[in-house]
Amino acid sequence: MVGTSVAARKGSEHGAIDRRREWRPRHLIWLALAAVALFCVVFWAALGKSPLTGTKVVAVLGYTFITLAYVSLGALATGAVIEYRHRDWSRLHGIDHVFIALALAAMLAVDGGFAWWLFTSDTGGGTRWVFLAVALAGISVGALVAWPALFAPRRPSSSKTSWALWPQHADAATGEEWRMLNPLTALLGAALGVVVAVGYLGISAWHENAVDPAGHPLPAAVTGIQGSYVALGDSYSAGEGLEPFVPGTAVTACDRSVSNAYPDLLYKLLQPQDHQASFSFNACSGAVISGIFKPTHRALLVPPQIDGTVQPSVGLVTLTIGGNNAIFSKVVMTCVTSGDCLEKTFPPPGVNEATAVHIPPGAMLTQWGPATIEQIGKQDAALFLMLRHDFPNARIVVVGYPYLFPGKPAPGFPFFPPECASILNRLSAHERAGIRTLEDDFNNRTYEAAAISGVEFVSPVAIWDGHEPCGPSGQYTNSVKPYLNFASPINGGSFHPNAGGQKTMAALLGCYLDAYPRPPDPFAPGAPHLHALPPRLVTPSQLGMVPPPGLDSVPGTGTIPHCGP
Repeated sequence: MVGTSVAARKGSEHGAIDRRREWRPRHLIWLALAAVALFCVVFWAALGKSPLTGTKVVAVLGYTFITLAYVSLGALATGAVIEYRHRDWSRLHGIDHVFIALALAAMLAVDGGFAWWLFTSDTGGGTRWVFLAVALAGISVGALVAWPALFAPRRPSSSKTSWALWPQHADAATGEEWRMLNPLTALLGAALGVVVAVGYLGISAWHENAVDPAGHPLPAAVTGIQGSYVALGDSYSAGEGLEPFVPGTAVTACDRSVSNAYPDLLYKLLQPQDHQASFSFNACSGAVISGIFKPTHRALLVPPQIDGTVQPSVGLVTLTIGGNNAIFSKVVMTCVTSGDCLEKTFPPPGVNEATAVHIPPGAMLTQWGPATIEQIGKQDAALFLMLRHDFPNARIVVVGYPYLFPGKPAPGFPFFPPECASILNRLSAHERAGIRTLEDDFNNRTYEAAAISGVEFVSPVAIWDGHEPCGPSGQYTNSVKPYLNFASPINGGSFHPNAGGQKTMAALLGCYLDAYPRPPDPFAPGAPHLHALPPRLVTPSQLGMVPPPGLDSVPGTGTIPHCGP
């Protein structure tokens, strides 16, 4: 009896010692290596670096990481049941149980909250069922590998515990070492690496777009404008992405910003000139050229922005228009998500053109792009003539579009800031230059259409220099704005002016109007004034035109506060 008691006591002491030694320093190495490895994989894929490039690779990795997370959840949940039901099987105790409880609670909160949001919103679509199948499969696999005989009525045998992911032993007091601790540690480390990488990328992306530059300073006031102000155009004029929106405009998807869009800011500069002047803010996100004078059929009917009546009391009309006719959002996303977009056939499959005449599909840079710009110029000219007729006494100013990609990337490229590195790594310098060339052609064509129609054009190029998306001086135009939406995780304000950008557009117009009390002559002295657009793209200089205001420097003489050099 004494010998048996001594042996039992020694066995118990041996078990207690072994229990304390279950977690060893090498397991922390396994945890760290797995976490670092998965962090690097996620980060490398997010940057679009070879070989983890392309949306298909990212999609496969995404579902792999979801599976990994739910395998970990299944293993933790099963382990918690084992620890509760069969306490004599395990050598984990104390702080181990606290860790298990905290990890399980955190995963249940995050995964459960995400699943609840996904199935109670309308953003998941059919993808939610794929997500559910992946999640259930991951939980099942995690439970099975944690303990394949969990619900067996008998205690585990050594043959069945040899490959179980959770520490279970026929006799916890034996000196057997749990050989499966390394895989479990690696699994938890991998899940940790994914969570940290995704969190870091998400927070950095939010920070890049949440911290706006102040924007260009506004002039003190704008002189020389008498009468009402009418603001027309598309999302660049409406203030897309800058909530809150004017009541009712979110329903129609016009998304007209209450106070952050440049027309509101410009109107405040005009008010000291004429306190009785009214303000009509009609710009609508998604507007195409025909939507200025025709109703647009969406979920709800969107009325035209002008009614066709002559309004001699209007003193100023501003607008941005044509970008949606060029399906610029599809151009940007295609270039970001696929390689060599300049040679891609456009329009992409399933995308309807917004031009008046069908453009034959072709390479974006050399065929479809130039042909589309030519067609948009003809539509612009017709619209501008109509505006000139309806607002006979107004200054009608068309604002060009700033570049969508910088001439040179932000400092820290190609790894920082992460979101900009991700975007610019996916577009070569050649592609960015090609897109900027198309934007030059687009703005030139708009300037020419304005010149032959008797309206004005101002370029944002100089005032926006270095402030493009991911530009080196802080972006006035958002880059990709991620947000929590399973079906479409890109915010509508992506590649649109932020609050600083809208202020800069107001400053550009204010400085231009104050610097030019009367519309400047777009044609060089002695050059003939054209009254029709050439059939093919040509530069303004080839038509005898001077560079548009705002192209080389901010309009102003230096005597206007905050304008000029």
